[in-house]
Amino acid sequence: MLKSEIKAPQATAERSAGVKSAVRVLDVLEFFAKTVEPATLARLCAELDMPKSSGHALMETLRQQGYVYWLGKHHGYYPTRRWRDQGEAITRHDPVLSLVSEELHQISAQTGETAILAKREEHHVLYLEVVEPDRTLRFSAYAGQIKPMHSAASGRALLALIDEEARSQVLQQLDRVAYSDLTITDLGRLRQAISDGEAAGYHVAIGEYQSDTTAIAVGFKFGTECYALLVGGPTQRLQDHIEEIGRMLATRAAKLEDPAGHK
Repeated sequence: MLKSEIKAPQATAERSAGVKSAVRVLDVLEFFAKTVEPATLARLCAELDMPKSSGHALMETLRQQGYVYWLGKHHGYYPTRRWRDQGEAITRHDPVLSLVSEELHQISAQTGETAILAKREEHHVLYLEVVEPDRTLRFSAYAGQIKPMHSAASGRALLALIDEEARSQVLQQLDRVAYSDLTITDLGRLRQAISDGEAAGYHVAIGEYQSDTTAIAVGFKFGTECYALLVGGPTQRLQDHIEEIGRMLATRAAKLEDPAGHK
């Protein structure tokens, strides 16, 4: 038996354990972000389905590294602001957000609606940055949110950026769930919707993911990666401004696009 064949199962097990540990760290961070209160080890283990031994080792490691602190046995752990400081440092130097962030604020101010920078991540849409207006009724979203491609205007804008063969492969692999009565799930109609968006210069989804909401998006390339600018809001406010907003997004996207993306 080859030496590499002997070590392979162990290496696989180590990778699996490493991934699981990483996921647990993220689970802990998201738990505190949602609950915004201290938590005992018992509660963390119960809520996150962790063995007590693993949970204790994880939390004590985070504590030793300065990411959480101890409030006593009745209150447990709570994150320090080190998470925030690290996150802000990363965000300040994001090569894409540094170029697009001001554009998003201008788009939101101009339209009075939510402005989003989205990116294609395999067969999904990932929201990288979200700027919401100061209005009670608005298109609600958050950075890091993942959306299905077929029912999102941004998804179609992103699909329109890739060649026909690659697009066809992606479309066939999508789980085309009907989120509303208006969601396009038929493959032929979806292809046509993308073609219509290409012809118009912008892509529109009305009530397809969430009823009573409209999204307008335009795709662009930065380097070799696909991105999209998106405006979303209540259909009653956007229905008479779709073309106006679509053309505005197309103009802004053209200014952002990196010429290297066409090479």
